[in-house]
Amino acid sequence: MNVGAKRKYASVSKKLLAEPVFSLQAVVCHVLWLHYFWEELDRFSASETDLALQHLAVRIKGLLSADNVRWLAAVRVLHGAEARKDSLKGWRLRARYDLVPDPEEYYRLLAWLFQRHNRINSDFAIGLATHALIAGFGKFQVHRMRDGWISYDEFSQSTHYPVHYTKLDITDRIWLSFPLNADTESVFLIDRVGERPHFSKEDAALAAAILRGIRGFHRRLFLNRGLLIGDSPLSPVACRIVQKLLTGMSEKEIAASMGQRLCTTHEYIKTIYERFGVNARPQLMALWLRE
Repeated sequence: MNVGAKRKYASVSKKLLAEPVFSLQAVVCHVLWLHYFWEELDRFSASETDLALQHLAVRIKGLLSADNVRWLAAVRVLHGAEARKDSLKGWRLRARYDLVPDPEEYYRLLAWLFQRHNRINSDFAIGLATHALIAGFGKFQVHRMRDGWISYDEFSQSTHYPVHYTKLDITDRIWLSFPLNADTESVFLIDRVGERPHFSKEDAALAAAILRGIRGFHRRLFLNRGLLIGDSPLSPVACRIVQKLLTGMSEKEIAASMGQRLCTTHEYIKTIYERFGVNARPQLMALWLRE
């Protein structure tokens, strides 16, 4: 499919999703375009999952005329009475990706909040949107900032808004959340900044159609960070070794590329296998092939 055809299918898809009556031609265009989009992701190997995430974010940014796309890995670490007393209901942010990086001072703020998240109590204030999103975890969600999901007036006048939106010049957002199981949620945030038109129902519907149809990819994003088999992410070194294992590199080659002694790399690999509950590389690689 050439570039012109892809743009045509994308345009038809956005219009189709807002129409109460679908023509057969429009339905065919929509389905063909979505499958082409998903096939693009399938061309990335398991070891290229982070590159595939970047590709996905770039494509969504272009399709929706957005300014940034973010991915968050949310994991429930508390249950029962402990979760009920917790401001985030037991959920914690365990990984994050920003297509366009935020200012360094904002990342420092997030780091401080991340530390607080390990000991949240009832007096810890969270944003209205975060609270509403968590309340809906367990089912696929797509929301726009001004679609009535939350009170925009209350939201924009909160103390949370100037810190996380005004300072970053974010003027509109789409939230999408995909549950992988009862304790993990793959969350995408799509932003516009400055004096831009607000996201439409068609924009939100197209984003939902794309992200709802790639369950296997959401799963790979979590696996790459060791999060479907634990509530804390792998270390950066372990993540790099996992990627190299998935490429088929030998332990000796991995050690050389990492600047490690062979025995050090072997211990890392042994720990990785234990973490994923496997005994050998083929079993590890098979995890990425499951849907």
